[in-house]
Amino acid sequence: MDTLSPTAILAGLPTTSLPRHIQCYAEVGSTMDVARAWVAEATNEQLPALILAESQTAGRGRMRRAWVAPPSTALLFSLVLRPHWLPIAAAPALIWMAAVAVCEGIAAETGLHPRLKWPNDVLLPVVSPVPAAVPVQTQPQTPASLSDWRKIAGILLEMSGTEHMIDWAIIGCGLNVSANPPADISLRYATTNLSAALGQPVARLAILRSLLQRLDYWHLQLQHGAIDHLFTTWRGLLMTLGHKVQIETASGILTGYAEDVERSGALRIRDATDVVHIVSSGDVHL
Repeated sequence: MDTLSPTAILAGLPTTSLPRHIQCYAEVGSTMDVARAWVAEATNEQLPALILAESQTAGRGRMRRAWVAPPSTALLFSLVLRPHWLPIAAAPALIWMAAVAVCEGIAAETGLHPRLKWPNDVLLPVVSPVPAAVPVQTQPQTPASLSDWRKIAGILLEMSGTEHMIDWAIIGCGLNVSANPPADISLRYATTNLSAALGQPVARLAILRSLLQRLDYWHLQLQHGAIDHLFTTWRGLLMTLGHKVQIETASGILTGYAEDVERSGALRIRDATDVVHIVSSGDVHL
């Protein structure tokens, strides 16, 4: 079992802006809760900070759903930021940053090609595992049906701020490395893990360090105002676009064609009557 410790994570890590501080726990309720309690007292010199846990007893995903993973089988972490430089209207870019970094970090380390289900679920296609002796393909294998994808990671964003400025932001991520959900857990979506998808064991430490390098890159890009570059990259990873979808919103279920995403990140849906709906939050079914 690979060990996640500040020393192991930081050893020779070629990043510039993050993380400046790391806390590792054997078990917590939720890394998001730990991060929220900690950020109020954190100094600017400690941020960005990384909060990790081997196990969570109250992990959660979007819409307050439970996120369950056996101990030491997943990457469960929260990245704590104080991005005063980012306008409050640009807050969705933090989700784009994390989602793109997760996809690129996985691809760089494993050769697998994750895609995104709007707005921030990370999926892998169901394909035959690649034997260890066979070179990993450089191009993704795309299943014939969108239903042949499995969720491998989810991302959350919590933040506090004023009308004009973000005070703090916490990006939470749960990534299945070798995790299979307990048999008594009923899941809304089919899942997989990196080891199963690759057909061989995957080291959590190597994946985490790869993710951090991509997070560092996109964090610096955002700081330098390259939000358009990030948006274009995030949009290019959205497998939702160009397909008929059903989306649960606060006002009910909407079915239609996912045409595109707005510059704000909202999803543009055209229904059967040719009416266009702009959806800023919802749960997409493929």
